[in-house]
Amino acid sequence: MKAPVLVITFNRPSYARRVLETVRRYKPEHLFVFQDGARVGNAMDAERCPQVRAMVDKMVDWPCKLETYYSDKNLGCGPGPASALSWFFDKEECGIVLEDDAVPHDDFFEYATILLEKYKDDSDVRAIGSMNVDTHRWGDGSYYFSMMNRNLCAWASWRRAWVDFDIRLMNTSRCKLSRALSRYHCGLSERAYWCDRLDEVHKDGVGGTSWDMQFLMSIWLNGGKGIIPNVNLSSNIGTTSDATHELLQGNIIDNVPTNPILPLIHPTTTSVQTEADKEFHYRYFQRSRANWPKSKIWLVEANKWLKRLLGRNEPWRNKK
Repeated sequence: MKAPVLVITFNRPSYARRVLETVRRYKPEHLFVFQDGARVGNAMDAERCPQVRAMVDKMVDWPCKLETYYSDKNLGCGPGPASALSWFFDKEECGIVLEDDAVPHDDFFEYATILLEKYKDDSDVRAIGSMNVDTHRWGDGSYYFSMMNRNLCAWASWRRAWVDFDIRLMNTSRCKLSRALSRYHCGLSERAYWCDRLDEVHKDGVGGTSWDMQFLMSIWLNGGKGIIPNVNLSSNIGTTSDATHELLQGNIIDNVPTNPILPLIHPTTTSVQTEADKEFHYRYFQRSRANWPKSKIWLVEANKWLKRLLGRNEPWRNKK
């Protein structure tokens, strides 16, 4: 059986075409397509969103059950994908998820399908990733286990993992998240970074633009882990000027070439590769801190903690 596939789209027909071309070669028996609604008063959305839907109708030309969820209103790039994923996992026990800015290698589909079956009863394993920008290979298999602090654009998971998702994380405190992260041997700077992201979620949902950080936090809060391939299996093409989350030129995930991974060699250990996660964190999330001494990290975080305690947002010494 081929795993069901969810494709999350919006207003970029050229991007959606490249992703659908890979799905077309895989030919899943069950395909789900979500599209967020056009933004009010946005002429580009009004023109391009129908183009994406027409492309889906044209390109899905193999025998499959096609289900669509085309939103009448714009939900935003946080609640939109979250709604799509809830819709998908309400209908399927597990499956593959592709956003329209992640072009997977053809091997990704079989890799994900094999691992969805192999780890379906292992409640600790909560996500199967595709992206690898590591500087070297980890472990002795085709993939390794991670705390999953990665980009979620082409990935796979199970309903049992998604049920713990909460886009607002209202019952999660900084202390609770920090304790969870300490179990993965995260340092002070890493824990502080993610606790600051939690504050943003509590404040306004990161401006309504995030769902993936909240899913990653749900993994950590439940002591889970994810799978990372030892080669890169998806190329992120969505970091350009028309992307909602435009990234800096030369970002490490930008248009990375993909490579084959089959046949799979399963690793002999299921332990989390802590050093791999730490390396990724400082290459992607906190590049400026990669070479900081611990004394400087402690000083900066102590300063931030004191300001939070006193409710102070501005510098200690205001410039005249």
